[in-house]
Amino acid sequence: MKHWSPAVKAFLGIFIFYEVGGWLFVSAYQRLDQLQLINGNNSPLADMTFQVLTATAEVVLPVLLLIYLFRFQKVYALPYVYSYALSTGLIQGLKHLVFTDALRPLAYFASSGIKWHIVPGLLISEYNSMPSGHTGAAFFMFFWVAVLLRRWFWGLFAGLLAVGVAYSRVYLFQHFPVDTLVGAAIGVGSSALFYSIHYAKSSSK
Repeated sequence: MKHWSPAVKAFLGIFIFYEVGGWLFVSAYQRLDQLQLINGNNSPLADMTFQVLTATAEVVLPVLLLIYLFRFQKVYALPYVYSYALSTGLIQGLKHLVFTDALRPLAYFASSGIKWHIVPGLLISEYNSMPSGHTGAAFFMFFWVAVLLRRWFWGLFAGLLAVGVAYSRVYLFQHFPVDTLVGAAIGVGSSALFYSIHYAKSSSK
């Protein structure tokens, strides 16, 4: 872990805090209560904020970061690509091959009669809930942001943004908290793996 910068360590600290707190949360509350606590506390400002946060994990920003790496930080470009491929492959494989019957909140609670908060105009998915692809992408990508920026406070900020994306997926009624916890673990695990391999190869030269 000597090669892990203060930013990466701060990011991992946020990740661990999120995982521990998240698993305690899903262990203490039923799914209905989880969604009512998160989706039920809504406001127009939160609607806008969490739509912006969730968009950071979509294709454009990870691709822009990849372009930046190839242009200015080529040493990290391939580990970034490999970790992106592994994270995406694992998440999509779990979604479509393992948890094929995992309903998202809209379908899961379809017969509950509860009026949930749905952001106007937002497309809500109903299937392939486990794990959260947006969350996996966010934790994967912001791990590499922490690698690049190095200072501990940037790692802290990157970690908080990743957690914000995870929370947004539940707030926007797209996922259950457990989906985001698994997605986050895959995203961080994939990035940490190839980051460590990269430095192991560098130190052996």
